[in-house]
Amino acid sequence: MEPGKPCSHCTTQGCAIYESRPEIPCRKFRCAWLSEGESLPENMRPDQCGAIVMFDRKWNGWSIVKAVPVGVAIPEETLEWLKAYARENKKPLLFQENLLKDGQYHGIRNVGYGPPAFQEHVRKAIGPEDIMQL
Repeated sequence: MEPGKPCSHCTTQGCAIYESRPEIPCRKFRCAWLSEGESLPENMRPDQCGAIVMFDRKWNGWSIVKAVPVGVAIPEETLEWLKAYARENKKPLLFQENLLKDGQYHGIRNVGYGPPAFQEHVRKAIGPEDIMQL
């Protein structure tokens, strides 16, 4: 799988190989939408909001909300919802942007949103060397 490209087994009805899907990543991974104990509004389902959201992530000692786009970038409306969620729950947000060059994916950039201490930590921890090239 590549950023911005759906799994080859993805159909309009869902996963074509659901019963025989691989353990990693398919069976083990749980986004916030599928996680028990989370109650996201219907419009935050990944195929509707344009992002895969995870509430149970750790990053450099911080408990964070992590979001990755389904396409190139997380839609602005979804990003605003995530920022409001992060503020209300006092939990920093780290989200990904997929980088394009000549219409092709060539890397990923992480962006941090949260309190000043988190922003400073992100500023120091994520730099040009942290952009992963595909």
